[in-house]
Amino acid sequence: MIKQDFHIANIIARYLSGETTPEESAQLKNWRNEDTAHEALFQKICNEENFRQHMEKGSAFNTSTHWEGVQKRIKRNNNRERRIKILSYAAAVLFPVFVLGISLKYTSHDYSQNQPVLTAQSISPGESKAILTLDNGETIHLNKNAVDALQELEGAHIKVDSTTLNYQVAQAALQKEKPVYNKVEIPRGGEYALVLSDGTKVHLNSMSSLRFPVRFGDGRRVVELEGEAYFEVSKTGQPFMVNTKGIQVEVLGTAFNISAYPGEEYQATLVNGSVKVNAGQGGSLILKPSQQATLPVGSNSMQVRTVDTSFYTSWVEGKIHFKDQRLEDIMKTLSRWYDMEVIYKTEKIKDFRFGCHLDRYEEIAPFVKLLEETEKVHAKIDGKTITFYN
Repeated sequence: MIKQDFHIANIIARYLSGETTPEESAQLKNWRNEDTAHEALFQKICNEENFRQHMEKGSAFNTSTHWEGVQKRIKRNNNRERRIKILSYAAAVLFPVFVLGISLKYTSHDYSQNQPVLTAQSISPGESKAILTLDNGETIHLNKNAVDALQELEGAHIKVDSTTLNYQVAQAALQKEKPVYNKVEIPRGGEYALVLSDGTKVHLNSMSSLRFPVRFGDGRRVVELEGEAYFEVSKTGQPFMVNTKGIQVEVLGTAFNISAYPGEEYQATLVNGSVKVNAGQGGSLILKPSQQATLPVGSNSMQVRTVDTSFYTSWVEGKIHFKDQRLEDIMKTLSRWYDMEVIYKTEKIKDFRFGCHLDRYEEIAPFVKLLEETEKVHAKIDGKTITFYN
């Protein structure tokens, strides 16, 4: 384990100097995801002030006089001898990081006991829940008790379980001249999956809604979205269009994520395939895989950038990833899922930037503790409210 700690310390040092290989980046990512303590250590090391102190300690470290003590420590913590070949620059620069890693590694079992007590209460994650509005205005709360109510709906058989509403079985059964529309709304602290009549799968995030026809006709397949959804479009030869209040996305068959919350930047992120994004007066463009089109609030001009799509689609897999984002933007996303309120004692706190990896189905308290470990902010949890202090 000691050797592994030093190996990770070496990768972190290379990360700070921008020299990591793709393989090392993957190893570092896996290590950070293993434990919240690992992520807290990483954030502390990357803090500018801590990094400066590490460098000062490193420059004062005498490799010839101190390395013998390091070897003795290794032998005390391992019954069998280990021979670790270290370059002189690694001993000088990485030794403080190595000590921090060893310290946290051997105190990780007491991690929760050493943290400041935030509160006796906890904020639980969201769950699968939604509200279905039928064409006649009737509403049905979708949960495990809604199965019988939806066995016969709108003249068609529709399957439903605790997480998914499936309209695909209605394709052949429903034959009406006038299109019949349904709407699925996801409340705060909720998520739900939907299979449309053409086989297209839609994962809806918190505070989102989708209006769609129970059965698609022979022309274009059109749905209306507000909020965030991940689409896996079935290839039928007919164009599939997603309309929002800011942008329109047209595809034939592909996987992509759309975030279109009111008052926030609109984003269309392409995982695979090809999509056409139309922003009205802002023009239109064709996205390639790993590209994202954005439309800032109050702007008519779209921008395109290449992104790591996992940061924008991880919520579908039960993870939430952030990379160098403002605390206010991070908490805005989390508040929808955890159905909570966030208060900032000063405006400056909102602009603090963090990167982190969360399990979407864990309580929020470990994440808040991780933020406090960076020593940038202090937090208090009271009921369903988190307050951040400078």
